Amino acid sequence: MNYDAIVVGARIAGATTALLLARKGYSVLLLDQDRFPSGTLSTHLFFTDTMEVFERIGVLDRVLAVDAPRLKRLKFPYVDAPFPLRDGRDFALCIRREVLDEILVEAAEADERIDLRTSTRVTDLVRDGERVTGVRFRPVGGAEETEATARIVIGADGRNSFVAREVGAETYNDVPALFAWYYAYFRDVPVDQPPSALAERLAGYPEVGAEYGASFVFPADSGLTLIGFGVQRSAFDAFRHDYRHHFMEGISRVPGVAARVGDRQPEGQIFGTGDLPNFFRTPVGPGWALVGDAGSHKDPHTVQGIGDATRSAVLLTDSLDCGWSGKSKEQDALARYHAARDADLTPMYDFTTFRLETHFTEEEWQEYSRLTWENERLARARVAAIAHAIPPEQVYSVDAIRAALNGVVPEVG
Repeated sequence: MNYDAIVVGARIAGATTALLLARKGYSVLLLDQDRFPSGTLSTHLFFTDTMEVFERIGVLDRVLAVDAPRLKRLKFPYVDAPFPLRDGRDFALCIRREVLDEILVEAAEADERIDLRTSTRVTDLVRDGERVTGVRFRPVGGAEETEATARIVIGADGRNSFVAREVGAETYNDVPALFAWYYAYFRDVPVDQPPSALAERLAGYPEVGAEYGASFVFPADSGLTLIGFGVQRSAFDAFRHDYRHHFMEGISRVPGVAARVGDRQPEGQIFGTGDLPNFFRTPVGPGWALVGDAGSHKDPHTVQGIGDATRSAVLLTDSLDCGWSGKSKEQDALARYHAARDADLTPMYDFTTFRLETHFTEEEWQEYSRLTWENERLARARVAAIAHAIPPEQVYSVDAIRAALNGVVPEVG
């Protein structure tokens, strides 16, 4: 069995990568150990940059047909502004992953250039010297292994990536886990008008040793609302011992969230983890590449994961096509992917992990926060950058913040 690419992981990063490659005429073996539809830990929220990629792979109509409110505004503790208009769309969406991932998996299954195999576990990488040339895999619960080869093996298998571990991908710009997050779905939670994505801070939750916390409300599909609550990572062990009680108690202490939720109870399971490391991994090597959380992961409090995955899939597949079509050497093309991915992800990574904040005095950062609430243009620019409607470095960089402190803010169309 030989393919142009083998993609390990069939959720957003992997399915998008496979579909982009297939649309360029390449053959793909797409593997995932899970069965679909199934959920996964995720903040669910995504923006117009992701919708552009979904349009490119032919699934946007199905995504927009899901009965999820079109969220028009971002109301976070540090900013409150509408989403900008881009390609005729001025909203974000929150769709459960069992719904969203299934749309992508079904599209992959329908593409004749993609050989999709779910409930399938990759057991080893095949090598020729230092170069990865394929994988060995078997059905989950089965014993008989199959070997497949390809020009490249792509790890799209999450932050605990098997592929990354097996190739020894180096990490850099590491930041220890910041928060522990839990979330659940609630039914018939009131939606504000226009619908918005809301998050609020909590000054402290001393019962679990947390000096600060936060909660979010994202109206989702099927009449459900995603409610989350998080505390600083150091409080995770105390929190998780009775996580259901602490989750419900925590959101009850956040006024705007408590007013929405009332006495409603979660529908189904409460999900959560404190295993949320922040890192970049070297995303390319001889015969292999990483995309999505396998290549870079950060705390979800700035809701970047889905967009990062889809944009990185575009960067990777365009680079592979450049190399395979003879426009450049594959090694050079993959090096450009590495550089482009880092340039794309770094501004929001540094903001998310508070690395950006360390370049300023406490007084300067407080002034920047004050200006955000007083200057509508700055607030709109910050939301536009979070949504990648404008390049984030235009807002979340040292130079951009110093410019804002001096009254210079980028225009958002």
